[in-house]
Amino acid sequence: MIPHDWVEPASAPKRGIPRRMAGAVGKLFAGDRKKEETIEALAWDDQRVPLAVDGVQVGEGAFHHAAEAAARECYAICHRVQTADAILIAIGMVCRRRGVPVPRGDTLASVIARAVDKGWWLRQVRKEWTRRFEHISIALGLTYVKTDPYISREMAIVQEARNRENAKLLENCTAVNEHGQSYTLAELAATGMGNKTLRRGELMLRIRGFEEIADGLRHVGMFWTITCPSKFHSVGGTNEKYQKAGAPTPRDAQKYLVGVWAKMRAALHRAGIQPYGFRIAEPHSDGCPHWHMLLFVAREHADQMNDIIRTYALEEDGDEAGAQKNRAKLVAIEAGKGTAAGYIAKYVAKNIDGHGVGDHKAFENGSTYVVANDIFGDLEITASQRVTYWSQVWGIRQFQQIGGAPVGVWRELRRIEQGAVAQAPEALQAAWAACQKIESPNPAVAKQASFAAYLEAQGGPTVGRRAAIQIAAREVTVEGRYGVYTAAKPVGVYCVSQPHAVYEGVHYRWTITRPGESAGVAFDLPRTGVNNCTRRAAEKPFWEGAERGSSDLRVNWEYQKNRPIRPEPEILQMYRRYRRRLEGAPSAHLEYLLKKYPSKE
Repeated sequence: MIPHDWVEPASAPKRGIPRRMAGAVGKLFAGDRKKEETIEALAWDDQRVPLAVDGVQVGEGAFHHAAEAAARECYAICHRVQTADAILIAIGMVCRRRGVPVPRGDTLASVIARAVDKGWWLRQVRKEWTRRFEHISIALGLTYVKTDPYISREMAIVQEARNRENAKLLENCTAVNEHGQSYTLAELAATGMGNKTLRRGELMLRIRGFEEIADGLRHVGMFWTITCPSKFHSVGGTNEKYQKAGAPTPRDAQKYLVGVWAKMRAALHRAGIQPYGFRIAEPHSDGCPHWHMLLFVAREHADQMNDIIRTYALEEDGDEAGAQKNRAKLVAIEAGKGTAAGYIAKYVAKNIDGHGVGDHKAFENGSTYVVANDIFGDLEITASQRVTYWSQVWGIRQFQQIGGAPVGVWRELRRIEQGAVAQAPEALQAAWAACQKIESPNPAVAKQASFAAYLEAQGGPTVGRRAAIQIAAREVTVEGRYGVYTAAKPVGVYCVSQPHAVYEGVHYRWTITRPGESAGVAFDLPRTGVNNCTRRAAEKPFWEGAERGSSDLRVNWEYQKNRPIRPEPEILQMYRRYRRRLEGAPSAHLEYLLKKYPSKE
């Protein structure tokens, strides 16, 4: 068991990182003390789980130990501190020292329930350690086309093991609905988007639907590749701009791309241009993401959209070498030279399961490389698995629809039986028919679902949130692990033109039976959410000018020590969120559902 507060001896800092990383430090940064200190600072600190002990990568025991210690510390805070404001501040400081986000919740009790739960801490500690490990691997050049493309071998092995454990857990959990039907969670997951084959099939169906409707409107297809400035690329640990920029992570690069697209989208909106299509985020071999965007637009707007996209793609560091050539690449999809869906199919497949792709190729620094499968012992990891693990480690969404009508309505329509829409408006009946797939050996009976027909029924490919058909949801009370709360749960759909009529889908109530609950910290949550001596919180928290009490001063001394008194912005945001109250009257369809499903209270 590795103690969570283990500190690497100052005389041998490289022992705090795995041997392979230590070797890379010696090879790449020999004699450059400044760079070695940068890596040393990334590698560990006295409040986080170390990457390694004596050069050996830590295991699950370290995470469990750290999670339990953090949960116990938060529990002690709840017993010793007397105001809600001070509790939130102290919990936020515990999280900050360990590099994890503060727990979220709509009430103080739900925030505390997370903070004292070992399971919550275990998930956060694992995520923080995994990303820190991979970040250092990128900075050292161990994640790169010539070593381990997309993700390091260590994290690929760890992620594969976690996925295998999750799959085993799903197989051991049983779900029973109100009709007595019983399935394992693995069986249910295989019928949804967790199934890679179904996920790839639905994505291609939606892309093909966009192309079909674009052909009918005589719109043109444009395939863009947008990349980040050079400072976001480690390039095997050799890029000085990357080090000077503070060694940004793939999440930082993704945030940059999201910001650039927000500017592009706003400029396009001001110009009256409404593109629609898909974007795919995939990694360069050093983990830095880039975007492929298949967009359809009216022919007369193509040149102007080209100028807008290039302008914002080159806005930051646009004068650096290679920016004009590589930052924003456009391929116009010409009629008669293959379909747009066919052009993007390889990018969809290579980022999901590699189906039909053949050699997995990566383009780096003007050269094309073939990414081969790796074998570690009896474990084989494919290139597409590496991309998936990269997405899971960094929490980056791979596929996103741009424009069009909501896919949630599409999926909800597939839950509705034919009889339920017999008297529905024409648009809803057309949308329902477009979503249905009929499998039959008889060609006259068999029918494929049509996303293009669904878009037309909703109002076209640029309808967005003004779609003719919307999700109908009702408020239900949920007894969650961290408290009882209300949530909006879909029950069907409704037409905007007829908001009082809800066409309900088939939904089941599932009871989940688990093989055994995960072990928690061996103590009870205080009955009141804080201790029994809690006095009413001040009208203002003390950092906004209210007088500080003795308990608040003790928090400052024991948990802040030499840190500034004013909390970090994310702690203030959490405080304001849990105090906020929602206002406003329910919509027409929600009024209908409230009458049909009255509250039992």
